[in-house]
Amino acid sequence: MSTEAFLTNIQVARLLVQYRKRAKYTHKRAADELGMSTSKIRDLEHARARRVNWVDMLGFARIYGLNPEEQANLVRLAESSESPDFFHSFKIPSAFFTFLQMELTASKIMICESELITGLFQTEAYMDAITDDNAPDRKGPAGAAGFRLDRQTSFMERDWLPEVIYLTSEAALRRDMGGHEVMVEQVEHLKKLDRDFSLFNFLVVPNSTGAFHCAGSSFRIFEFEGGEFPKTVYLESFEGARYCEVAETVASFQNAFDESVKKAIPMKDFQLL
Repeated sequence: MSTEAFLTNIQVARLLVQYRKRAKYTHKRAADELGMSTSKIRDLEHARARRVNWVDMLGFARIYGLNPEEQANLVRLAESSESPDFFHSFKIPSAFFTFLQMELTASKIMICESELITGLFQTEAYMDAITDDNAPDRKGPAGAAGFRLDRQTSFMERDWLPEVIYLTSEAALRRDMGGHEVMVEQVEHLKKLDRDFSLFNFLVVPNSTGAFHCAGSSFRIFEFEGGEFPKTVYLESFEGARYCEVAETVASFQNAFDESVKKAIPMKDFQLL
């Protein structure tokens, strides 16, 4: 699915929410009449479905009472969302595919990565340094050859960029991955991105700070323009990925992020001696 297709999925999701509310349907009622799970309907309405099937759109059109023009538009959008892109060249787990979709459609991304440099902003030398030599055939999103570089290109070379607040730690920047030259190049790369893109704000929590709320943490907070989709926290571990939209939980992560930001310094002020 291309970036344009991701955005098409957002359009489909917004229309499905609009049409369901207009028809005064609950998720359960729609699911019962379509023989579909409520979780699938929620995934479609949150633009999280890996595939948008035009046949499903005909079913929604039928129960929601769409006029011919609305139905034709919904089907057209569903068909256009099926165009392939580089993601399909790799064996990407469905949960991470959802993450990629959110990464390319969010209007604001808050990244907390306190142990390693986040994949989106790694240099190629740093990527090579963290490759697991004991598992050369690893098929996950981190192990697919060329995946991270293609992901970076897809993110950076689109028509628009989101606001990005990237919070890392001095420990991550000083962790010797590949040698001193690799780390110098990596830090300079981060400084350049922070300097060259006005919507990017890269921050470092100094070791002298001691404990801070996000120490040892890795998560993302996604915000979406327009308010149709909820603020979402993404967490990833060896056991898989988790998405959280519960307001109280999201607020807890947001508070931890904000409190940690207060203890951080701008990336431009960090010196790797």
